Amino acid sequence: MQCPKCQSSHKKKNGFRRGKQSYKCKDCGYQFVENPISRKYPPEVKQICLKMYLNGLGFRAISKRSASRRALIRLLNRFGRLLSAGRVFGM
Repeated sequence: MQCPKCQSSHKKKNGFRRGKQSYKCKDCGYQFVENPISRKYPPEVKQICLKMYLNGLGFRAISKRSASRRALIRLLNRFGRLLSAGRVFGM
């Protein structure tokens, strides 16, 4: 197993993250796990969140139904940047 950042094989064990062994690269200091799991929201949830926001629901009401407030704010900021750049379909 190599460091995903610098491709070095010099690593040391660095505790556990969500039940998986965590490692730290001795060369660059990057922390990583062996097989990371993608924790993204599916596109359908993102679309529902955007529709609810555009229909006037607040952050708290949306986060109770679908995604966390932090994820929702990140999604809306990204959508705003894509919208201003003219690329809406890059979700």
